[in-house]
Amino acid sequence: MKIFGFTFFVCFLLVGCTTPIDSAQTIIPEPIGDMPSFPDFNFVDENNTTHNSSMYAGIPFVAYFSASWCTHCKPTLEALDDTVPVGHLLVFNKESREEYSNMTEWKESMESELNRTLDHPFMHAPDFALSLNVQSIPSMFFVNADGEITHHQEGLRNQSIIETYWNPLVSNDGQ
Repeated sequence: MKIFGFTFFVCFLLVGCTTPIDSAQTIIPEPIGDMPSFPDFNFVDENNTTHNSSMYAGIPFVAYFSASWCTHCKPTLEALDDTVPVGHLLVFNKESREEYSNMTEWKESMESELNRTLDHPFMHAPDFALSLNVQSIPSMFFVNADGEITHHQEGLRNQSIIETYWNPLVSNDGQ
């Protein structure tokens, strides 16, 4: 019974991990469905600063969805931080349970574990994640300067894969 319980616990921790990090993997964009534009949003981050869709109008950005308990999501956040400049990455919490809603705690934990400062907003947004049909974490939406979702990826991704989707957004934007 203990072995079953342990196995179940380990499987629970890995929920959302849909692909391994592998630079040789084939990149297949997730279907975007009938949502070509990223929806309007208005959230407060861990510093009580408001972030809304109008602040990101005219610039490309990545919306990253995860949860504070997702330890296997850390490499993707690290790759995003290495690739996407400050002001272009939004970190959203998909987890609705109250015990995982402290964005300051989550950000500080990630900064400690990654041994770096993360200059990106962390926002509690479980209903927003549901509206975007975020199923697995980590999940990323690459959004161009016109507000259109160009790619949606779920699962672990390394820096070269993230660059594959981010660099065209920046080169098309002239930044």
